[in-house]
Formats: sequence, structure tokens, C-alpha cells
Amino acid sequence: MDTWRFIPLKIRNGYWNMALDEAILKARIENKSPSTIRLYKWEPSTISMGRHQSISAEVDVDIAKENGFNIVRRITGGGAVFHDSQGEITYSVVCSLKFLERKGYREVMEQYEIITQGIVNAVEKYQFDSDQGVVHCPALFLGGKKFSGNARVTRGNYLLQHGTILLEIRPELMYSVLKAPNNVPRKKMVASVYAKVIGIKDIISNFQETEFLSYLIEGFEKSLGIKLENGKFTRYELDLAKKLLKERYSSKDWLYKYE
Repeated sequence: MDTWRFIPLKIRNGYWNMALDEAILKARIENKSPSTIRLYKWEPSTISMGRHQSISAEVDVDIAKENGFNIVRRITGGGAVFHDSQGEITYSVVCSLKFLERKGYREVMEQYEIITQGIVNAVEKYQFDSDQGVVHCPALFLGGKKFSGNARVTRGNYLLQHGTILLEIRPELMYSVLKAPNNVPRKKMVASVYAKVIGIKDIISNFQETEFLSYLIEGFEKSLGIKLENGKFTRYELDLAKKLLKERYSSKDWLYKYE
């Protein structure tokens, strides 16, 4: 059984969270870090955009600044996401594609599903079944409502996949900073979120975050057939993240790459 590093949940701003994810990926490619799963939250709340999205089309930058929110551009694809500091846990997985292929998961959707199965396993501990599917991105659903969206990037033979686990939703706040599609009123988008999205706290009574985190660890171990051992960032990763923070994630050239 393979042993992977687990980096326990920490709260950081959006720029650091994205720099650290990429730093782990780069270090893994260079064989300076092990395969890794980490959990994190966002403070302040952050809008993350897919790698090729237009910021002007997706985000009300003035409102975001008024609220003190971060805006970051990911290296992964997918759509704009509002990461609520009060309502989300985010996971990231960095590993080799060969590991997944060796397990029999060669297609992109198969790889998404075996990783997100770790979240499915955690939710099943509460006697709830969740479904895997696609709505704009590979997603997880409870009672037909989305509670997790996921994105990935591959570099050579290595993968970074990260995604949301919604604890609770605040659609009015979300669509105060995310722009609705053309000719669609914000009010309609807010109603759509209430109809199609759910936080796990909405259905799990007496939710205890510490308990849920332990279920996630067990869930990923089971789905991937691995053993997770608590670890921390290496000095190399932290130095690399600082460099990425300066050169990419806090750079206006990167953020406004597609205006």
C-alpha cells in the first residue's frame, strides 16, 4: 500500500492557497515531494477563476474589492467559483497519473471519480448517498443538488486536482460578486442556486467539522487504496510558493491575462 502525505486543514488567503497547490505539483514533478492530499479554507472569501476565463465577464471587481475579497486565477480549468470563508472546505490532490493508471483508472472521468469517491465515502458515514456527475464540471450531488465542483491540470505525468466541498451556501453574497450570464437577472441566478446547490450542513444535523475531516481522511484512503500520514510543507515548497505568489498569483498580468 502506498503512503501519501496528508497536510491538515489550514486557513489561508486565495493567493497563498493557489500558490501552494502549484508548488506541491512542481515539487512532485521534480520528485522532491510525495503524493499529497491537503485540505484548506479561504480567508477572506475568494473568487477563483478558471485559467482561461475573462475577469470582466465573470467578476464584479469593484464589489469584490468593497467586500475585501481576493480574486485569483487558477492554473486549472473550469468556471468562476466563489469560495465562501464560512461555507467551504477545499481539497487538493497531487499525484502521478501512473499511480491512477496502475489502479486501472486511465480515462479522465475515471480519475476524477476515483478521487472524488473519497468525499462520497465521507458523506456515506452519515447514511447519505451522493452521486457523481457533470454540471459544467465534474461534480457531486446530494438529492440531486450539487455540493462539490472539481477541476484539474496535468503536467507531463502528474496531476493536480482540487475541488470544493460546500458546507453551506449564501447565493445572494455569491451573486453580488459573480456576474450573471447576459440577460439573466441576478435574482434568477440566486433562485437557481437555491434550487440546484446544497451545503452538507443543510442535511447533516449536528455537523461536527472535526468528525467530518476524519471521515474525509478515511474516505480518501479507502477510495485510492493508500495510507495517509500527517506531514507539512517542505522548505522547498514554501520557497517555491513564495516565488509563485510574487510572479503569478499576486501579479496583475496573470490576474488580468484575459480581461
